[in-house]
Amino acid sequence: MTGVTRAAGVACLMRLAPAGSVAAALVVAGCAIPHWPVDAPLTSPFGLRWEGGPDLHRGVDLRVDEGTPIQAMTHGRVRFAGTMSGFGNVVWLDHPGEAITVYAHLSRIDVATGDAISGGNVIGLSGQSGNATGPHLHFEIWRRGREVDPVIALGGWPSRDSRPSPNPRP
Repeated sequence: MTGVTRAAGVACLMRLAPAGSVAAALVVAGCAIPHWPVDAPLTSPFGLRWEGGPDLHRGVDLRVDEGTPIQAMTHGRVRFAGTMSGFGNVVWLDHPGEAITVYAHLSRIDVATGDAISGGNVIGLSGQSGNATGPHLHFEIWRRGREVDPVIALGGWPSRDSRPSPNPRP
């Protein structure tokens, strides 16, 4: 941590991030506060879902128009930028603290494997490449080889519109 003592960084962390969260690890490791790659409604949460049978959704889907700029959650290095089965156009970023983020179904990729990325840099544009039924961003966070729920890892919903209704309709 440049310009900040480890003790000051940890004290700041204790005020800003929930205990044990990926965000906490990233703040300590890189002295940066992670953020959602786009402020948009969450349309498909992390976890078990049913698509012709049980399916584990390893990330979240965020509803965005095609061509919406997608930002890096925090600084890191591009592990992969290209096309993958199911994901279509996808960017994988390595971050300090043994974290990886995945940004899938992009219409355009603006980074290359090996690039150093700052938090907030645009890495591509949203789209519907790969196995997608419409334009959206599929976003995953991995920590120490395991997928984690981005809502928990980042300390809350990406947008006010993402929160479940307090009075759901029947």
